[in-house]
Amino acid sequence: MSFEVGTRCWFPSKEQGWIGCEVTRNKFEDGKYALQLALEDGTVVDVQVDSLTDDKDEQLPLLRNPPILEATEDLTSLSYLNEPAVLHAIKQRYAQLNIYTYSGIVLIATNPFDRVDQLYSPDMIEAYAGKRRGEMDPHLFAIAEEAYRLMKNGHENQTIVVSGESGAGKTVSAKYIMRYFASVEEEMSSNMGNLQHQAEMSETEQKILATNPIMEAFGNAKTTRNDNSSRFGKYLEILFNDKTSIIGAKIRTYLLERSRLVYQPPTERNYHIFYQLLAGLTPDEKAKLYLTDAEDFAYTNQGGDTKIKGMDDAKEYSITVDALQLVGIDETARAGIFQILAALLHIGNIEVKKGRTDASLSSEEPNLIKACELLGIDTFNFAKWTTKKQIVTRGEKIVSNLNFNQAVVARDSVAKFIYSALFDWLVANINTVLCNPAVTNQVKSFIGVLDIYGFEHFEKNSFEQFCINYANEKLQQEFNQHVFKLEQEEYVKEEIEWSFIEFNDNQPCINLIENKIGILSLLDEESRLPAGSDESWTQKLYQTLDKPPTNRVFSKPRFGQTKFVVAHYAHEVAYDTEGFIEKNRDTVSDGHLEVLKASTNESLLNILQNMELEAAKLEEAKKEEQEKQGAVAKRPGPMRATNRKPTLGSMFKQSLIELMTTINSTNVHYIRCIKPNNDKEAWVFDNLMVLSQLRACGVLETIRISCAGFPSRWTFDEFILRYYILTSPDEWASIFRNENTSEDDIIALCKKILNVTVQDKTKYQIGNTKIFFKAGMLAYLEKLRTDKMNHAIIMIQKKIRAKYHRKQYLRIQKSIAKLHSLVKGVVVRSTVETEMRVNLAIDIQRLYRGETVRLETEQVLSSVAEIQRRIKRRLAETHLREMYEQKAAVSIQSRVRAFQPRRRFNFRRRCAVVIQSRIRRRFAEAKLKVLKAEAKSVNKLQENSYKLENKVIELTENLAAKVRENKEMHIRLVALQKQLDETATLRDSIESQRLEHSKMIEDQQSDFVTKQKDLDDQLLAAHKSIEGYEREIAEMTARHGVLKQESLATLEELDTARKELNDYKLQNSDLQNEVKSLKEEIVRLQNSIALGTVTTSVIPHSPGARMSSESRVLTNEFIEEHTVDGMISQGAPLVGASVEEINDELFRLLEDTDALNEEITEGLLKGFKVPDSGVAIQLSRRDVVYPARILIIILSEMWRFGLTKQSENFLAQVLTTIQRVVTTLKGEHLIPSGAFWLANVRELYLFVLFAHHSILTQESFKEDMNKEEYDEYVSLVTELKEDFESLSYNIYNIWMKKLQKELQKKAIPAIVLSESLPGFSVAENGGFLNKFFSHNEEYTMDDILTFFNNIYWCMKSFHIEHEVFRQVVTTLLTYVDAICFNSLIIKRNFLSWKRGLQLNYNITRLEEWCKTHGLVDGADCLQHLTQTSKLLQLKKYTTEDIDILRGICSDLTPAQLQKLITQSYTAEYESPTPQEVLEYVAGIVKAEGKQANTEGKQANTDIFLQLKTGPFEDPFMKIPHKKFDQVEAYIPAWLNLPMTKRIVDLIAQNVNAGGETQGE
Repeated sequence: MSFEVGTRCWFPSKEQGWIGCEVTRNKFEDGKYALQLALEDGTVVDVQVDSLTDDKDEQLPLLRNPPILEATEDLTSLSYLNEPAVLHAIKQRYAQLNIYTYSGIVLIATNPFDRVDQLYSPDMIEAYAGKRRGEMDPHLFAIAEEAYRLMKNGHENQTIVVSGESGAGKTVSAKYIMRYFASVEEEMSSNMGNLQHQAEMSETEQKILATNPIMEAFGNAKTTRNDNSSRFGKYLEILFNDKTSIIGAKIRTYLLERSRLVYQPPTERNYHIFYQLLAGLTPDEKAKLYLTDAEDFAYTNQGGDTKIKGMDDAKEYSITVDALQLVGIDETARAGIFQILAALLHIGNIEVKKGRTDASLSSEEPNLIKACELLGIDTFNFAKWTTKKQIVTRGEKIVSNLNFNQAVVARDSVAKFIYSALFDWLVANINTVLCNPAVTNQVKSFIGVLDIYGFEHFEKNSFEQFCINYANEKLQQEFNQHVFKLEQEEYVKEEIEWSFIEFNDNQPCINLIENKIGILSLLDEESRLPAGSDESWTQKLYQTLDKPPTNRVFSKPRFGQTKFVVAHYAHEVAYDTEGFIEKNRDTVSDGHLEVLKASTNESLLNILQNMELEAAKLEEAKKEEQEKQGAVAKRPGPMRATNRKPTLGSMFKQSLIELMTTINSTNVHYIRCIKPNNDKEAWVFDNLMVLSQLRACGVLETIRISCAGFPSRWTFDEFILRYYILTSPDEWASIFRNENTSEDDIIALCKKILNVTVQDKTKYQIGNTKIFFKAGMLAYLEKLRTDKMNHAIIMIQKKIRAKYHRKQYLRIQKSIAKLHSLVKGVVVRSTVETEMRVNLAIDIQRLYRGETVRLETEQVLSSVAEIQRRIKRRLAETHLREMYEQKAAVSIQSRVRAFQPRRRFNFRRRCAVVIQSRIRRRFAEAKLKVLKAEAKSVNKLQENSYKLENKVIELTENLAAKVRENKEMHIRLVALQKQLDETATLRDSIESQRLEHSKMIEDQQSDFVTKQKDLDDQLLAAHKSIEGYEREIAEMTARHGVLKQESLATLEELDTARKELNDYKLQNSDLQNEVKSLKEEIVRLQNSIALGTVTTSVIPHSPGARMSSESRVLTNEFIEEHTVDGMISQGAPLVGASVEEINDELFRLLEDTDALNEEITEGLLKGFKVPDSGVAIQLSRRDVVYPARILIIILSEMWRFGLTKQSENFLAQVLTTIQRVVTTLKGEHLIPSGAFWLANVRELYLFVLFAHHSILTQESFKEDMNKEEYDEYVSLVTELKEDFESLSYNIYNIWMKKLQKELQKKAIPAIVLSESLPGFSVAENGGFLNKFFSHNEEYTMDDILTFFNNIYWCMKSFHIEHEVFRQVVTTLLTYVDAICFNSLIIKRNFLSWKRGLQLNYNITRLEEWCKTHGLVDGADCLQHLTQTSKLLQLKKYTTEDIDILRGICSDLTPAQLQKLITQSYTAEYESPTPQEVLEYVAGIVKAEGKQANTEGKQANTDIFLQLKTGPFEDPFMKIPHKKFDQVEAYIPAWLNLPMTKRIVDLIAQNVNAGGETQGE
């Protein structure tokens, strides 16, 4: 050991147990070492010791471990394994919110007194499932998983011993272990191939878990130390079959605290079941049992506080009742149990009257009557034996009175007896349900969970503490032997030299208790004596045991005669003998027992019968043990048979022997629960209290055994990675550079390092796979490593500083030379610059003056030009305004003059048109009525057809005549127009002649008067002729207009007649089809009647008539083109085949649904082929949705023929098959096939939506069907719409879950583990020489990006909406974020700043992919990983750094931040995160929890992200529905669908035949 100045040590402290200190002075004076220690609280202590190497010197301070080891997760890895080191390690981990710590094979669990549900969530169970111990942080589940794995692989039974004092968390720990075993089976099955985690457990597992609330209700109570203290011991065996499936369980209980029923100290409560009963029963039920409130009963109000903060007794009652129901206790049995419990409460209220020397109890006492009524016993006899006792001698029975105290004890003894028997009966019934003979025959192995009380040492210790400590002595002996055995096995396995390890054996203490002449035997002997008392038994103990050899562990106290002291392994305990005898007898008087056996209460009788059976089994077992030990010797003479009642001590001893036999036959695991403080305050650590528990639970003894051997063990690769620096680089450089390094080379390097560093060869041993070190050697090696690294760092700093300052000097020298040259240059440049500035100033002045004169001149000229321009513009505007006003006046005059004539003309024309239309409408209406009357008769259809044809011919001839007349009128009109032109020419010539003649008349008026008159007459005649021509032209124009309107009306009538003719033909055909179908239906009904059966479901016959318009919709709109490959033609009708024949064949094919279903199911749906998709492939919609369109065509024809029942069966088969096909997708077909079926189901859904919309909106459907038929079809299509919505939802969810499962095995290796960043390796995280140990399948980021690329191109090629693609990818990215984060947060020695860089690079690649594919919000789905990468890269050395981190990592909860920071790996060249920073982060988590509790909320302390594994919302329901396109009947040639192809061919022929009929 070294105590140099600066050495860190531990010094004893009365307040804290141990306190840290540092050596500030070490001097050797007067043959002694004088050490000066500076304690952490600031005080200075001087210590003088004779030797610095004497470990047994109590004055010598204990050495402290290096900081790297102080918060280790396994105490045995501490270099200095001593009491303060263990205490400090547990305390540091507790301050970091780590409640679990390993100590070799023991798991130390420190109670947080806070809700830590995140530690036991299903995610945590999944994280530990299948993991070996050491791969994950210390945890309860790691112990459970190790036990489960050893049982499964080694076929060896296991036992988990959970011990600790009251309030340490034993019950909760045992409960979570049971939950783990019940859940891990589902987790393992989920990992082995199930699609999703099976949240529901099997019925057996639920029953096993249901035992917890039952046992807690009847066996737990509130104490000053614990609100849910278990007042009994329990050993639960979880039974497994040969397939390691849980098939049952078996419970054993030990030492129920019976006295609690009749007495509770202040602030404590009775068993929970009584308060649950009083709070949970209805008023009527309570009235039947004469119950009121807990404050009214003596057995429930003694503690003064009947409520527990945070516990709802009524709710707990409901849970208990449900649990009882689950384990097979029906309502009748529960009523019997509650009746007995109510009777016990009334027994506690029975008032015994006190006399001078005796006691009295009236049989009319009200509470006595209630209790006896509920128990079904006689009140008089019960009252009698409460105040009297009977002593049986050889010849007679003596009855004597009891005093008041004895009577009260007798009354309470009955209550305790009944409650204890009831508790045992409950356990027996549970065992009957969970471990019946059928289960027993299948049991191959079991895992036992022992929830046992820890060592107890109070101011007053009675019989219960004695039994508890006796059990702990036995368990500690087994524990010591087990630890020693494991140590030996480890040494033998590694083939190292070792010597025998001595340890404290507590066998003398066990012998003292259970020997033939021991404490228990003397207690039993005294208990069987009628006059036996505590005082006489105490004297027998002193006389018998207070002498060698038992006086080593037994002693008499210095004062008093009512106590004895036993030196237990943990502590000496003084037991008060008062009450030992009575508690050991633990029975009722014979009188009371007879009264109880005479009960009419069946439940009570069953309980007593079970008690007798158990007592008989115990007595038989005891006899067998005595026979084996040879304790029974034959005596001469007759032997008197005696039937002694077993005492409580003997029963406990026997059950403890059985328990130890079971434990010794199993592989044992240990969990030691520690109670950190007495006030049950969250996250408060009391050093002294924890230290006393560590001493009592055997943890320090384990460490002492380990210290005696080789406690520190390192594998070769761990040792080299840590200490290779202690040798020269020549020794280890080749190891790291050479890829062919063998294990021998690694071992040889380990030996070289040890030879150089450790001189004493006894301090270590080299095994087959590990190096074993004595205590303190790791601290020594750490000191050597630290010294060498410090020396190396100093040398590096020296070299770097020298190089830095040399560079600085050369830089300064060079700078001075540059400065000289720069100064000279500045002077010269300054002179030159001055001269240049003078010259430039002169030039500037000259240019400025010239520019000023030019600007003034240009300004004057521009002003003159502007004035001229404005004057000219004003003149032009005035002239234009005058012209505009004149033109406007003329226009107004012309419009005013023309308004009145035009108005009159328009009015008269409108009146004529209205009169004509009214007259024509009247004739048309009369004619329409006649036509409608005639159209109703089927017999006149042909006649109407002939009439219409004749009318068409007549109209055609009239039209031809009108056309000819129109042409003649046109020719006549042209001739008249020509004559009019000639007349105008003549008038012009006459007018010119008149002017000439007028001129001549002016000259020769007298000579030409007569001639002028003649000319005037001629002119007047010409004017009259022109007016006549104009009237004739107007008349012809009007007649032409009338002829044109008549021609147009004739054409409209002709079109109407043609349409009516076609409708009549179509209606005639539909009526013929309907008549034919009715005849067939009549034939079928007649056949049924002849056979004696009548079919109630008739195929709808109306679609033949009423679906005519619908059939046209389906055939003309949906099936516009028929491009059918293979054996289907273009759809031309067969020679001589009519529409009726085609429809008949179609009807027969569609009616045969069995054949059609088989062909569609096997040939189309199961035999589908997904078209190739990719960057360069352009698929048409018909190439993708051909299955959907084939189904649409078949479904449409079924509806056209009214085959509704057949269509329902057909669609049911189709829906089931599609869902089954998608469920079986896997591997490389998962992505394309899933997208393919999503597109097809979407197409089918759009068709159903179209049909649904058409039926609801188009009036033709309502007109052609009656209300009942219409409602039937609406209901059919509505149900079909819901079915396809469900199919789309199911297919999407199945596909997404399969994608998540496929992504799960790739995401963590690719994103978390892969080192994608070029040229940057994270070597420290992988362990030594990964090439030796890495065998897992590796994935890279390229695999992840390829996965998403496949999704993108498949969905794009298959014409799936981008919004659907966005939701698919964002859901998957959110899932990736969750699983990768959950994987990161539990990885040990993995999280480093290098890993943060790698993680950030991988996430960036994903984000870039999202941006290039139009997913802007893709990066938001990876926020937790992004923020984790930032957290790993940023510094975390101060509390300010933590506050900054909290702002950056806003999406991470304080619990997640704390876990990530605690798990961060510190490289050799980095400073570790300071302890105060870790405590600061833990304090944030604690503060958040306290605030949540104050506000009545539950704090978010779950470190795992919730995996969104469904159900997912169907994205197709969110996007607008596309308009349904026309259907193209396309069947690929490779599909073998002869029947389907024939159906499509007939449909095409039907459409073409219908078109040709219309054409005719």
